[in-house]
Amino acid sequence: MENLPALFKIKIRGLALGTHPVELSAPADKLDAPMFHGDVSAKGEVKVSGRIELHLKLEATGTFNCDRCACEFERTFTPDLDLVYLPPELSKDVEEDDNIHFFDPQTTNEIDFTEDVRDALFLSIPMKNLHSPDCEGLNLGGEEVILDERLVSLGGLLEKLREEEMNSETPPGVSQG
Repeated sequence: MENLPALFKIKIRGLALGTHPVELSAPADKLDAPMFHGDVSAKGEVKVSGRIELHLKLEATGTFNCDRCACEFERTFTPDLDLVYLPPELSKDVEEDDNIHFFDPQTTNEIDFTEDVRDALFLSIPMKNLHSPDCEGLNLGGEEVILDERLVSLGGLLEKLREEEMNSETPPGVSQG
């Protein structure tokens, strides 16, 4: 992946101690996430003390295909994103965590969290993406249809294995050789 343009960044030079509101947005097509469209927004707050904490709610809408019935649908994802930026002197006391970053308060003018936003959006997409929780899949009238041509050669494999198992004198199950 190429470096993303700095779409989500906060100027921290001169930012007073305390809590400040954050509201940013950027076009989804600039995030190298083709399933999302429109704008991706990040709303929340930044807390400035000896460290910088970002507490954000992201929002992005995308077009997806249901994993069971293959219908196209839109869904809006709203993951939380919590990031901490620490000065280098605190780095030795911290366990490795992707949500913890280090910055030099003397030389850093702004923090860019674009890649964190992109990662949070991708991680919010479920492994089984269904248009509805009660999706029953394709109704093909009892006929089995293989939609992916690469899987056609596997079409009869299960039946063949079952037939071999039935004709074998070895009991079914796992065997050690």
